[in-house]
Amino acid sequence: MRIVAVYLTQRLYGGPEEGGWYYDAGELCTDPALTAFGVTFAEGHEDRARTMALEVQAHLDRDWNVGDHAREISSVLSPGRFEARVHDGWPPLAFPAERPRYE
Repeated sequence: MRIVAVYLTQRLYGGPEEGGWYYDAGELCTDPALTAFGVTFAEGHEDRARTMALEVQAHLDRDWNVGDHAREISSVLSPGRFEARVHDGWPPLAFPAERPRYE
């Protein structure tokens, strides 16, 4: 099963090592207007799921990623961007599951 889900993605500060490093993190959107984009596809329909994610992303970029949300997540002024992602199985509530560590 493939599921298209919408996340609010942000770039977070990881730590001071090597002059500072950052990582991308996201939270599953629970706003009813955004959860309506969630779509489930049966096995064997991976291409349809990717195509739907691209269509949802185009809608998000047109109607949701505006104003401050239009900034790239690499900008210190960015509050984050809405992204459509395809998952194999139920989508996680957030990613990454654990805060990354510098090694």
